[in-house]
Amino acid sequence: MNTDYNLYKIFLYLYEEKSISKTANRLYVSQPAISYSLKELEKQLGYTLFYRNSKGIEPTMEAKELYNYISTAFNILNDAEEHIKNLNHLNIGCIRIGVPTYIGVFYLTDVITSFRKQFPGISFEVVSMPMAEMVEMLEMRKLDVIVGTLPINSKKNVTKITLSKFHNCFAYYKGKIKDVSISSMKDLEKYPLILPDDSFTVRLKLDEYMESKNIQLHPVLEGWSTEIMLSMARNGVGIGYFIQDIIEQQIDKDKFEILTFDNDLPDVDVCCVYIEEFLTRATKKFIDLLKENKK
Repeated sequence: MNTDYNLYKIFLYLYEEKSISKTANRLYVSQPAISYSLKELEKQLGYTLFYRNSKGIEPTMEAKELYNYISTAFNILNDAEEHIKNLNHLNIGCIRIGVPTYIGVFYLTDVITSFRKQFPGISFEVVSMPMAEMVEMLEMRKLDVIVGTLPINSKKNVTKITLSKFHNCFAYYKGKIKDVSISSMKDLEKYPLILPDDSFTVRLKLDEYMESKNIQLHPVLEGWSTEIMLSMARNGVGIGYFIQDIIEQQIDKDKFEILTFDNDLPDVDVCCVYIEEFLTRATKKFIDLLKENKK
């Protein structure tokens, strides 16, 4: 675009006011300046845009055609300015979060609820998939923040802030699995197990830990969803591997038997990961709230 934006603005006002003097008053400039700008625009476009008459000025056919485009363009610009102002004041916007279900099911609920009370105009999009795919989405600006477990590897310069450390446990539903007799981790080899999918960090850390103890686990179900794993445990499909806080937040928590061992199971470090230069104001506020709600 070679033509000065201000020339089109003057053209727009001239078309609407049908008067050089009224346009000059509206823009707080002199009438000669308006006339000069009009001539400059006509010179650049190669068309006469207005005819003078006793009442002021009248647009030519070319001016009428041009006005349709210019008015639309200015409306879009005005809408864009209003949109940015609303974004800045957190009246509108969307925060896109990537999170494994075994974390998101209980960790993000309270934080999102609290944020929505403060900023009801902000919506959320939450996705759950393998960490490598979520990191790729973050790098491509398809996600604003990831709430996940370490390690999280990225080719870009990402910021990682530790939010929590959670303890894991094996648990089963009382009365659903008969004759449970477990005194050591080695005994888990004899029972059907419900484990997180092996693409999740929590599962990888568990496998490494068990391998170091020379223990072979035999999952009968590997789940992406904590809800499914809990449901299967309730149905007696097997002994599940959960973040202990999840069990303790269940309404029927007293019906779950949490297994304890002499050696602690590997903990889970939960962190938020983001790329600083990509953050919107809404996402920055959300991350601040995550920090305030460290568990």
